[in-house]
Amino acid sequence: MARLISTLGVIVLLIAVSIASACLWYFGDWEEYEFGLTLTLRILWGVWLVVLLATILTRVTIFGWSFRNYLRLDEAGPPLPRRPTTAPWYKSGVTSFAITVFIVSLTGVVSITGAVLWILEDVIGVEVFWLVFKIVGISYWVLLVAAVLTRIILFGREKYGPKITPVANQPEPISETKS
Repeated sequence: MARLISTLGVIVLLIAVSIASACLWYFGDWEEYEFGLTLTLRILWGVWLVVLLATILTRVTIFGWSFRNYLRLDEAGPPLPRRPTTAPWYKSGVTSFAITVFIVSLTGVVSITGAVLWILEDVIGVEVFWLVFKIVGISYWVLLVAAVLTRIILFGREKYGPKITPVANQPEPISETKS
């Protein structure tokens, strides 16, 4: 039901932005107020893009968590429809989910920053827009690579560390201290 509501919200917002844009194009005094009307259109479409990206990133996070739960072999229940594979070591759900949330949040922040930069491109100038856009893009990729490397290191420590056998119907530890 929540998926339907969020999809309807994005579609209704798309229709509202389209109607508002058509009214601005038809009724707007473009000769006198071109700068303001262009900025208004950018704000309308930028907000819609941010809402769309937020909806998509939320669904990606939910899918990632439900997909991870689908492949758990240590839980009792009906047999799975296919033979899943698991890693030969225990992977902490907290660690996996935290890194997934970090990557999705980082992508969301960069997307919002890009949308705001695009909205303000006429205000800040094309040169400043491209400079800041490139800096944000490079920072995004550096942080993304760092997150993936952190994930590899953490799972490697769990792989070669002491074996932890998950017990069915027992919550996972919130944090583990390893020396």
